[in-house]
Amino acid sequence: MAELKSLPHEIACVHRPATAGEVDEQAYLAANPDVARTGQSARAHFAAAGQAEGRLQLANTDAVTRLRRHKLSRVRWRADRPPVAAAQERLNFIAPEMQAEFGIPDDVPVSAHPYGGPMLEVIRSAPDGLFLDVGAGLRQTYHANVVNTDIYPSPSTDVLCVGEDLPFASDQFDAVFCFAVLEHTMRPWDVAREICRVLKPGGKVFVDWPFLQPVHGYPHHYYNATPRGNEALFEPYCDVEPASFDRHHHPLIGARWMLTGWRNGLPDGIAQQFEAKTVGELIAADPDAALDQDWCAQLHPFLWKAVPSGSRIVGIKRPMFIHPTPAPGAELARLEAENVALQQSLHDMQQSTSWRLTAPLRSVVGWLRGKPAAPAPDAGARHV
Repeated sequence: MAELKSLPHEIACVHRPATAGEVDEQAYLAANPDVARTGQSARAHFAAAGQAEGRLQLANTDAVTRLRRHKLSRVRWRADRPPVAAAQERLNFIAPEMQAEFGIPDDVPVSAHPYGGPMLEVIRSAPDGLFLDVGAGLRQTYHANVVNTDIYPSPSTDVLCVGEDLPFASDQFDAVFCFAVLEHTMRPWDVAREICRVLKPGGKVFVDWPFLQPVHGYPHHYYNATPRGNEALFEPYCDVEPASFDRHHHPLIGARWMLTGWRNGLPDGIAQQFEAKTVGELIAADPDAALDQDWCAQLHPFLWKAVPSGSRIVGIKRPMFIHPTPAPGAELARLEAENVALQQSLHDMQQSTSWRLTAPLRSVVGWLRGKPAAPAPDAGARHV
């Protein structure tokens, strides 16, 4: 405990080098495993691409490891979900078969967004509390009271798992955060159930879920939700407050994102024509006529998939054996006939000579088992 008191409640777990002189070979390669696999030195990569890409390197590694060790010692785990591996005090609950089921690649580009002011207030208001961040990505500031989960081991990740099957025991977290994650989950209804399972009664869940945003993120983007859909998913488990909207939820964000993707998906000359159009012209355009214009027709297929107004699927049911459905009353008649036949067989067996001769043996076996023996047939009965 004395060791913990000497550590800060929150600490930077990564650092962005400004110059090659600030690059630490081991810390840079540990934060960038794709670079490590190339065999290139950290400084060579930083000079060639890392500085322009804003690459990070690990910071305060020892302090983060000690905070993680203490944090995870406070967590209660499900008895039926032992980890498959542990490294640097981080626990991995993603077995190979689970990785295949959810289509998780070996390298997942990780989002890195800071907490907004209101969430920082929640975290800092309860330093002795325990919070869960589902799909945290990379949190550049590491908090002593927030357990970070993800499918990829970023420097701030504490537990590797999928949201559909959390490895934590029930009713233990004071609050659960899930920000810009549910659209990337295969079964968000299962994630919602799991989040509420591990939340303490009376605890709060905070969920950001996009609606009008293009297809984005890795490894997959499955579902967007209307505000009402976001509410409805958690209503079976929580008293849900009406959806609220922060600055980053403004329609401008979604519209700008979609229009930027549209422009970037056009050839250069046509992209400039598209940029020159006014909002009024886009609104007034007849869709049937506009779809034949170059600024619609020549949109790159990849971007078409990223900003579609909808999609269609066609499914073909796989062959399977189907049991025939009996006609009304036929199944009951069959069971009744079978019951009569079984009763007749039992009667015949009990009237047999073999049944009478083995009666003493059945009596001994029954006594050994502590059960009364079945009565022998009446001596005056007719035997076969």
